Amino acid sequence: MAQHTARPMLWSSTRTGRGETATTNYFFWRETLERSFRAHPVTGPVSKTPVRFVGHEGSPMQTGISCVIELPEGGYRAYASTRSTDQKRMCVTVWDSSDGLEWHPVLIGQDPDGNLPNRVVFDGIPGDQSSVGGPSVVPLRDGRWRMYVWKHREGHLRYIVAESDDGLRWRVPDFDRPALYHPHDGGLWKLAEGLSPHEMVEMVLPEADVWRRRRLWTNDASRVWYDEHRDVYVCYSVWLHPALPDRRVDVDNAPGVHRLIQRRLSEDGLTWSDPELVLMPDGRDPWDLQFYFLNVQWHQDFLIGCLGYYRVEESQQTMDTELCFSHDGVHWERPVRGAWIPRSPADSGLPDTAGLYGCDWLDRGDRWLCLYDATPHPHNSRVFECAMMGAFFPRNRFAGVAAGAAPAGLLTEPLFLRSPEILLDASIRGWLRAELTDCFGCKLPGFEIGKSLPVCGNSEHHSLTWKECDIRDHLFQFVRLRLEWQDGELWSVQT
Repeated sequence: MAQHTARPMLWSSTRTGRGETATTNYFFWRETLERSFRAHPVTGPVSKTPVRFVGHEGSPMQTGISCVIELPEGGYRAYASTRSTDQKRMCVTVWDSSDGLEWHPVLIGQDPDGNLPNRVVFDGIPGDQSSVGGPSVVPLRDGRWRMYVWKHREGHLRYIVAESDDGLRWRVPDFDRPALYHPHDGGLWKLAEGLSPHEMVEMVLPEADVWRRRRLWTNDASRVWYDEHRDVYVCYSVWLHPALPDRRVDVDNAPGVHRLIQRRLSEDGLTWSDPELVLMPDGRDPWDLQFYFLNVQWHQDFLIGCLGYYRVEESQQTMDTELCFSHDGVHWERPVRGAWIPRSPADSGLPDTAGLYGCDWLDRGDRWLCLYDATPHPHNSRVFECAMMGAFFPRNRFAGVAAGAAPAGLLTEPLFLRSPEILLDASIRGWLRAELTDCFGCKLPGFEIGKSLPVCGNSEHHSLTWKECDIRDHLFQFVRLRLEWQDGELWSVQT
């Protein structure tokens, strides 16, 4: 696995390369929506499928994938948290797969009990390793690997840093220099009836030590990536805002805080910047909404985020995954709020009826696969029960804009006409017409709406044409499209 530089990391495998510009343009950006009429953002079609861990069927341990990397020889490697349903035991396990749906254990042989042949046992973690999980694995510039992983128990609740030459044998060089701290690190833990597992009942740190760590506080829903395009390590995790009286929900497992999303950067992956607050609920959101996680990936020249959409209210305690988008990783747009992958009905027999925790996206050619951890229990449940599932969706149809029976319209951003054909990815049950304009939105002679040949049907490659004119006359110029359509969805346009 040391040859990781042979292939891009999974999170950036569909990113536009250096020295290139994107050729596909999407319609869900705020600037486009503000120039539209009667168009509303929608998520794309999703089909669900189970994910299987070979040899783990019937096991009392539950496995949830935390991160996936692409192997140089092909296929994928997953680092997962495997835990008991009573939450008293948790460890990191390693799995390989050729398709992302059927995972086979990587035989490491480190488990002292011999029960989990693919368990990672860390050199350099003092004492108890019975509750370690939530791994993020990233490459180092010298060809080695680094893992960020949460260590619980014995007063510890910290995001420690481990390193490896092969991705299987891991060493923690400095246990007392974690990347991040949970506010409860340094406390005494107690298991008792009526308390959440590992709930802290007494703090033992000196006040000065608490203040020293406070800049690095977060909870244990954290993720680190190495952005090879910008040569920087990036961490998205939760900022714990003190609870406001009118937003507090006492049945939540952390009623004293509201969860928001922070970002930190690091040149070496060890020393982290001050946090930037990048996502918090606003006036368009439900009063009890909190953001629980943010998993991201590059696509072309922008970032797609899987945002943990957590309804905290007592009657809900549900977790959905929402799509959000950003050009810089700091300013995020949320055109379609709430569940992207729909939760299954309670009587469906599927496990994703209460919680969906979106993970990594795998490029499967004409489709993408989003892995997600699914649970039928509310977030504050005392029982941990999960199953991994996958959501397939067409490659460029994760979000778009729709029109109903009443026609809608929009004006695109300026597009560079690099091809003698304009291709529209759309599902049109009614009709669609297009107008070609200059950068200021002024119609070009011969390319008016009334001279457009109507488009109908479901295709990734609708060709936009006009009765008498050829767009070759405007090749290698900046143009815009004014689109009007009825009963259908638009996903993207290629120029």
